[in-house]
Amino acid sequence: MLEIRDLTIQYEGQPPVLEHFNLSMKKGEIISIAGESGSGKTTVIRAILGALAGGGKITEGEILFLGESLTEKSPKEWRTLRGTKISMIFQDCGGTLNPIRKIGSQYVEYICTHSRASKQEAWNRAVQMLKKMHLPDGEAVMKSYPHQLSGGMRQRVGIAMAMTFQPRLLLADEPTSALDVTTQARIVRQMMELRRDYQTGIIMVTHNLGVAAYMADKLLIMQNGKVLDQGSTEEVLHNPKSDYTRKLLAAVPEMEGARFV
Repeated sequence: MLEIRDLTIQYEGQPPVLEHFNLSMKKGEIISIAGESGSGKTTVIRAILGALAGGGKITEGEILFLGESLTEKSPKEWRTLRGTKISMIFQDCGGTLNPIRKIGSQYVEYICTHSRASKQEAWNRAVQMLKKMHLPDGEAVMKSYPHQLSGGMRQRVGIAMAMTFQPRLLLADEPTSALDVTTQARIVRQMMELRRDYQTGIIMVTHNLGVAAYMADKLLIMQNGKVLDQGSTEEVLHNPKSDYTRKLLAAVPEMEGARFV
């Protein structure tokens, strides 16, 4: 479904922030990318989405999605692709919502932009998606402003919007890091349900090796723009190839001799 070959990314006048990155992904697969801040994790998913910030540019390699090159898409083609076949969940979905517009107004506009649905059809579809995210009263959420919702509720609104058109690929940038532990568990379960129900492939950037170990089929460990370990999650966790990965695993807390990954 997704193939990244020898990808190198550079910002103007700076050394490469990502070098010779490779990734192969099947339909319905979950891949976690872990590593310290500045290791290039978010750059990877922004490149897939065609949304590199600050003059970032792909200098080598290619990204193939469903057999087509993403690096050659026009702005018009990207507008069609984003939010439908490829969607993204941000670290703080509340920050991407307009604070002076109600959720319903923004959600209906989003659906109508990407489809020919009427406003009423879009409203009904949005309410149904919010219910699938286990929000207790979808109508009330639609009539609320973002500040009237908790952080966990805003995050689930963001996930609902990202999943509205049942994308083939979901990109998640630290989707649980700003949430309390109970809400994190709910979000993780809901993302697993999305994979089960829609066969959506998920690439998740995370600092949390526990979440990565629980969710992912494959795990990539990055440092300074390079992949140090890559393989099945079990393989990377039990037979790490790099000293850096071993140090990351050693830093995971233990309780009564059992480590939380």
